Amino acid sequence: MKIFGVTFDRDIHRIQLAHSLHSVALSFVGVYVPIFLLVHDFTIASTIVFFVVFHLTGLAIALSVCPLALKRFGLAQTLRFSYPFQITFFVALNLMPTYAIPWFVVAALGGTATFLYWIPLNILLVKYADEKKMGSDLGAFFALPKVFGVFGPLISAALIPSVGFWPMFIVAGTGLAFSYLPLIGISTSDIKVSFHFSEAWEKMKKRKLLFVLEGFDNIIEESEWFWGIFVFLIIGSLAAPGIIGGLESLGGALFAVLVGKLANSYSKKLIFIASFSLIGLWIVRFFIDTPLPAYIISVATAFVMTLFLVSYFSMIYRKIKNDDEETFLILREIPTVIGRMVVFGSILLVASHPRDFFYLPIFAIMMLLLIFITHRRQLTEV
Repeated sequence: MKIFGVTFDRDIHRIQLAHSLHSVALSFVGVYVPIFLLVHDFTIASTIVFFVVFHLTGLAIALSVCPLALKRFGLAQTLRFSYPFQITFFVALNLMPTYAIPWFVVAALGGTATFLYWIPLNILLVKYADEKKMGSDLGAFFALPKVFGVFGPLISAALIPSVGFWPMFIVAGTGLAFSYLPLIGISTSDIKVSFHFSEAWEKMKKRKLLFVLEGFDNIIEESEWFWGIFVFLIIGSLAAPGIIGGLESLGGALFAVLVGKLANSYSKKLIFIASFSLIGLWIVRFFIDTPLPAYIISVATAFVMTLFLVSYFSMIYRKIKNDDEETFLILREIPTVIGRMVVFGSILLVASHPRDFFYLPIFAIMMLLLIFITHRRQLTEV
């Protein structure tokens, strides 16, 4: 099978396909999780607190259970553990309003599932990505889920207002079960993962600049998550988040068609182009208060955001490949979650004037650019 120039004949392509199927399954409900909470009498503040618990639980799992599981059971089995947690999370979320399941238990299930999935998956991705083709390998990893997942949010947008959330939860759970199949043929027996807290501080000092970048990067990424909520608040339709999700997938798919392979050779230049473009798009969002402009800006932002992420991670992963990357990929969850806590805290501060939140990603992008400019040589040598 060949899709946009990618022939699925390498282990990295199995990983890309598995992640694509996983993302497609989640696309039916992922954008609707915060909306589900808002519809079921959560306020903006309590919805944010839900996700604070979600990510703090995930970080605790990442730094305690996950390293032990990776060492004891290996990458594939640890990744496999995430699937029952993910399915249980959606079942519990759906039943929470009816059976009074404690919300913090549901949030903890979701955080556990998410971090048990992403840590082993990222290690597999870095291990099997070709250093010379890092841009195109990561481009396919980020963009193929968008190519396959264009219709999931749109189907949810059409069905959820009339039939409710539960059919989409069933579809997501079934899709998750199938998404593991492409990974079965990958041999990970020769990949040894060791993580020692006694060495963690030295590792962080060695790569402190990369950890700072990870914090700002996650502020930028998580700010896009709030955009779907913001559009729901200004439009007031249950269909809006699904339409936004589908259009964002379309923007990511356009990236795969148009510029995916450029990141192999021009990742640093593309970071600057994407960063300045994102600043412009966030400025435009200050003036959006009707559906059509919101939908147009969502397609454009998804394209630029995918360009930014592929270029950024191409540079980062080249620096850490074959240099104890497992430790970095575990420890980076610390600045990752710190960045997300900054986003959540900012949303709470401006809950009565949500448009003021847009200043935060603009500031984060400017800081990231400043670091790239002032530490260009150091980043090259990291």
